[in-house]
Amino acid sequence: MKNKMLKLISKVYLIIGIILIFFAFSIIAITFFPQIWYSLSKTATETEAATIQEQLTEINEYEPGEEIKKPETTLPPLDTSLPKENILRITSIGVDSKISQEQDADKGLEEGIWIVPDFGTPETNDLPIIIAAHRFGYVYWSSDFRQKSSFYNLPKLKVGDRVQIIWDQRSYEYEVYKAEDNTQITDYEADLILYTCRMYNSPVRVFRYLNRVN
Repeated sequence: MKNKMLKLISKVYLIIGIILIFFAFSIIAITFFPQIWYSLSKTATETEAATIQEQLTEINEYEPGEEIKKPETTLPPLDTSLPKENILRITSIGVDSKISQEQDADKGLEEGIWIVPDFGTPETNDLPIIIAAHRFGYVYWSSDFRQKSSFYNLPKLKVGDRVQIIWDQRSYEYEVYKAEDNTQITDYEADLILYTCRMYNSPVRVFRYLNRVN
């Protein structure tokens, strides 16, 4: 009788253990599936790129009014100890990458962090600086490059978080004042706008709006 009871208890614990393992793997899959899927599927990345570029149509159609134009930018001091490359650093989400200035969106996004041409730069910020990147990236990106040069964690960037742009060996600092998911840019008065896709097959995008603080 005692042996039967022990066997029954063992089976119950085994079933509970299997269920717990199943749930643990489910949680892990939910957390990491997007990265796995994008790292294996070229089509997913191409679809994501097309979704990001859909936003560019609206951006390129934007015509600023006189009231939107900003006063002349005051430049921070030149610091020759800073990198000569233009760099975006977002310490809170692990981004630390060269900013591509390619005119072609496909090439720029392939290089990682991309600044939209014909809009603002840190030096000439009469129009907002608009910077975009893939959330998941390309199959041939290394995990380190994907971490530093994608906007996968952009949804984690909160109001009050700081962002640094190194531009021509001058350091500019910006602070997030608005975070939203939307289908289009809603605030062109920002000094800096960061955006990426929420998911590759959705028109919803992740936007962060920042103002310069230094």
